[in-house]
Amino acid sequence: MREQKASMRETKTPAVHASPMTQPAWSETASGVGRILAAALGMALFLSLINAFGTDVIPFVMRFVYWSALMLAGSLVAVGVDRVGLKVVRHRLHLEGRPWLYGIVLTALLTPSISLVVWAITPLFGHMRWDIALYARFLAPVGIISAAMTTLNVLINREPQQSHAFSAPPTASSADGTDAARVAFRERLPFKHQKADIYALSAEDHYLRVHTSAGNTLILMRLYDAIRELEGIEGSQTHRSWWVARDAIEDIRRQDGRVSLTLRGDIEAPVSRSYQKVLKADGWI
Repeated sequence: MREQKASMRETKTPAVHASPMTQPAWSETASGVGRILAAALGMALFLSLINAFGTDVIPFVMRFVYWSALMLAGSLVAVGVDRVGLKVVRHRLHLEGRPWLYGIVLTALLTPSISLVVWAITPLFGHMRWDIALYARFLAPVGIISAAMTTLNVLINREPQQSHAFSAPPTASSADGTDAARVAFRERLPFKHQKADIYALSAEDHYLRVHTSAGNTLILMRLYDAIRELEGIEGSQTHRSWWVARDAIEDIRRQDGRVSLTLRGDIEAPVSRSYQKVLKADGWI
């Protein structure tokens, strides 16, 4: 086990998975946009089959064309809102690593904008006039569909947050021997912890408990932000509230379908189900 860890420390090639901080948002990748457009067509077919919101007066083919136009146009609006609108508020509202809060905010932003799209398209398929009363009628049904699509988007694009892409490349050391790649996070720690080995981080409300070879300490910081400053230490989130350094792992415990990691310093770190698959694929557990 120790020999294997030593060989891993000597490896300089990057790990397979990128960290969430280096990965673009779903709306900035072709695969992410492609998945949501495919889901939009699937939702259009479903809404056509159930004659949603009184559209049974339209023949099926035209009904599917109608719903496809609305869902695809709405998805493109969602891409624009996510790229532009959410970029402004994502950090202020602490949406990183909180997919359901992100979904609520995205739905709130999408409903009025997509309602405008529906208001523009719907009269082309029926005997309606473009007026403000028609726009108001669309807000509730558009809100329901936007919430459903946003939930689907969160589920199909969600990936466990990883940081073990941070393999340590050769870096220049400062005069006092401190690794330059790690200094950003270490400078936040009390003096006696700054040169200690970092075993794990665990979130406690707005604070972060840093477990090191010199003991543990609390700092005011979010786990998501801390992971961004851990480049150079091979590690990964194992739980919504835990990040673990790979070299700190001494044992893996399995009991009743639950997995936990025993770390140096007699620390027990939980592994939630959402992280088990990725960690297993990478040979962690």
